[in-house]
Amino acid sequence: MLSMNSNTIIIDKHSSSIQISNKITAIQRKSYNYMLKIAKNELQKNSNARKFTVTADELLIFFGFGSKHHSYLEKELDKLRKIDIKYNILGKDSIKQKWGSFALIAGYQYKKGVIEYSFPHQIEEMILNPKMFAKINLVTIKGLKSKYSIALYELAEDYLNVQIPKISLEQFKELMGLEEKQYQNLKDLKRRVISVAIDEINSSENISFTLSYELEKTGRKITHIKFIVHKKEDVLELKDRQKKFYAWKSHIIKEYKGQTICNNLTELKYLKWTLFYINKDGFLGKIVDENRTILNKEESFKVWEYLYQNPSKMTIVPLTQFDILQKDFIGKKIEHVTTTVLGNRSVTVLEICGFREDKTKEEEFFFIEIQDEHGNKFWGKKSFSFYEIIEMDFL
Repeated sequence: MLSMNSNTIIIDKHSSSIQISNKITAIQRKSYNYMLKIAKNELQKNSNARKFTVTADELLIFFGFGSKHHSYLEKELDKLRKIDIKYNILGKDSIKQKWGSFALIAGYQYKKGVIEYSFPHQIEEMILNPKMFAKINLVTIKGLKSKYSIALYELAEDYLNVQIPKISLEQFKELMGLEEKQYQNLKDLKRRVISVAIDEINSSENISFTLSYELEKTGRKITHIKFIVHKKEDVLELKDRQKKFYAWKSHIIKEYKGQTICNNLTELKYLKWTLFYINKDGFLGKIVDENRTILNKEESFKVWEYLYQNPSKMTIVPLTQFDILQKDFIGKKIEHVTTTVLGNRSVTVLEICGFREDKTKEEEFFFIEIQDEHGNKFWGKKSFSFYEIIEMDFL
């Protein structure tokens, strides 16, 4: 008999027998897992054993059904023997086997409260001595009520250290033991199957991870589901980081409310002269050319997160002469007058496109990039000082 007081009773369960068409009830799957564990324990004592025994009371008491439901258990075991189950649905075991579907147990005999059982000979070696398996905790399964929760928990354990592959909705239904025409409305499938399983798994104290999921489309139609496993230590660490982040944010808002807090967030693709401020209500905004705008939720979070990770950026950096030229003079236009040999005057409107520092000068001088009326761009050959540029006769 397995220990009733332990929080961990582990069975090495072959991946192919996890990825089954779940056309069985929760108690049937629980019973099968328990019987598999008993068989594996017996094999450690006798490697040639192929028939195994368990008492009905042991099964019923372990799963909390009491000891007076022998007839109920008999019916459940009879269904295990009769229902054909498809194995290896997701093809994790890539070795090609010449078997398709089998009953979970080959047969059983009930006599005076003792159940003797065996597994189908075609797959008994695979399930009793698995080379590819997941470690399934029977105590965890004991606490799960929904057959969908048990199936999804086992699947997540099977891929715990790698990503669960995306699954077509048809495969997912098969893994959950649903008929093709059941829950054709996606809202019903989410509400009655997916959410039920995920909520129960995520609320279990015995499971070391939580699950979330994403739906994927092929064209306009949702065709696949992708489950993501989050280890609980990662979740706790994330919650701790979030707590510290929001405490820091509250402190900054309280200290700088109504003030500008920084500029020079070029890493976030803001121009250097974009000033960020916190308004009197505590919302983050930006100032560009004296125009104030409150950031939307997504943009605001992006800036807050960056400042939290880069506290040295919480400062106002003075603009250089180059910054001012970039900010205020790009796009300005100027007339260029030329006189022909015959004395005719030609006026061309040129637009400033950019500036570049002249590295050959000790003081700050800048070359100017120009665009003519035909869209042609070129750099001027002469460099100018900052004050020469700002005193030009712009249109």
